[in-house]
Amino acid sequence: SSGINAECTTMGCPSTGQYGTTPGVLFGFPVSVVDGVVSVREVGQLPEQLTEIIALQDKQLQVEKQVALGECDDLEIAVQVVEAAMWKIIENPKLKQELDDKEATRIANEEAERKAAEARAKEEAKRKAEEEAMRKAAEEEAAALAAEEDDEEDLEDEEEEEEEEEE
Repeated sequence: SSGINAECTTMGCPSTGQYGTTPGVLFGFPVSVVDGVVSVREVGQLPEQLTEIIALQDKQLQVEKQVALGECDDLEIAVQVVEAAMWKIIENPKLKQELDDKEATRIANEEAERKAAEARAKEEAKRKAEEEAMRKAAEEEAAALAAEEDDEEDLEDEEEEEEEEEE
């Protein structure tokens, strides 16, 4: 439907069988909203692959509904059905390539971050080592100055003692 106040979007709606979905299952459909009234849009013949994906998602939603309502005796089988449906969807070569590319990018980003963290850690260790070396050098210099002052005081004391002995 179209109208002056028409808005097109996707909404989760109870199915009445549109697009081959199971009636009663909540499904994301293309909808038009005209003056507050929501209508599922029929778009005509869908490509075979899209029809297959919708069927797989419908099956997944049915299994999820059974699990949620406690109608599924074996949760492990339910999980396997859902996983099988999802894998069938992502085995689409183009989608698989997109997912592989995203995973490769994620791994590359993680590796870059790991290397950056290692570099930061090395820089921090180097900075701390330099600070420690400077602190030790300052302590040694202070100790050397103190020893020198002690030696000078000892010399002065000896000279004073010699002068006293001479008197």
